[in-house]
Amino acid sequence: MNKGTYEGAELRMNSNKQHLLDGALGANAERDAWQSFWLTHIRLGFGIFLAETFVVIGYLALTPRGPHRSILWVVAAFWLVLALVGMSLAPVVASKPWCVTYSVTWTALSAFGVAMVAMLDGGMNSPILILLLLPLIYGTLMFTPRAAGICGIAALAALALVALVDRHMATSPGRSFLLFATLAGASVLTVAAAINRTHIEEHKAALQTALAEMAAVDELTGCSVRRVLRQRMEEEISRSVRSGSPLSLLMVDVDQFKSVNDTYGHVVGDHILASVGAVLRHSVRGFDLVSRIGGDEFALLLPDTDVPSAVGVAERIRRDLPSAVEVPVTVSIGVGGLDRSMPTAEHLLDNADFALYRVKRGGRDAIAVHHPGPSPIAN
Repeated sequence: MNKGTYEGAELRMNSNKQHLLDGALGANAERDAWQSFWLTHIRLGFGIFLAETFVVIGYLALTPRGPHRSILWVVAAFWLVLALVGMSLAPVVASKPWCVTYSVTWTALSAFGVAMVAMLDGGMNSPILILLLLPLIYGTLMFTPRAAGICGIAALAALALVALVDRHMATSPGRSFLLFATLAGASVLTVAAAINRTHIEEHKAALQTALAEMAAVDELTGCSVRRVLRQRMEEEISRSVRSGSPLSLLMVDVDQFKSVNDTYGHVVGDHILASVGAVLRHSVRGFDLVSRIGGDEFALLLPDTDVPSAVGVAERIRRDLPSAVEVPVTVSIGVGGLDRSMPTAEHLLDNADFALYRVKRGGRDAIAVHHPGPSPIAN
């Protein structure tokens, strides 16, 4: 390989590494966004719990002659510690797979915490019971319909517990009825609002999925885009390493495509690229991947395919191409196999790239192999 060819391959290798790094950064960014969402979610939940604590503290300060004030001050202090500890542990919890269950459980338990304080303060006559609405509001804003329903049931169960313990409930049946009716109505509205919000989110997710699928396919050729190739390469390399199965990559370049555009125009050039894409897609199996990675350059990822079989695919492409294009064109094809000593996407791309450069240096319209061991050229 001469110096110019080697430098070109070196530039391509660095570009491939950067693309792979961008893909890894994208996956990390998605994970970080998920953790950031739940971090805010959990902090908001404990922020509401902290607000409830300060409301109770303010209420106790304004009603010093009420029942069980010493016990209630201890409970308020305990709540304050729990809220602060929960806030401090939020970053750790947000990174765990059980963070959703944790958040729902805490929200439901907070309703019973309010019920406990209300029982000590005066039972069904305690104004603290109004705080049972806060878990419902939080559930409406943050949870799925099922989780919001759990919050509503917890709030109603907590109110029922206060009613059962309160021996003086019969003295205020109207107040008790209104409390139950208000809380039940709020629970129903909570679930309904959560269902409506979930439908909107599902519709948005479906649109995003559709857009992602459209963005994953090159409109002109019907092949996948380079981003998809990058993701699949990482997956197939991992699978190949685990199972010991072969993995090959073909780099296909349309020879002298700029001259075709200059001679026949871009419309004909687009038709040729579309025809090449169709030939490539028809030459592989359903689980293989054909990707357009540049203007006139394509890549074929072939799982469970050794290098000799990949060469067979390349030969089939060259055989079928002339009858599929309206203007005679040829292709140069580089074949690379996964090196078990360096099983990385960068190295697999480099193998196929170096093989492609060997074809171009030798005059194009051929197949070359770059693989550990002998590297024959097939004309």
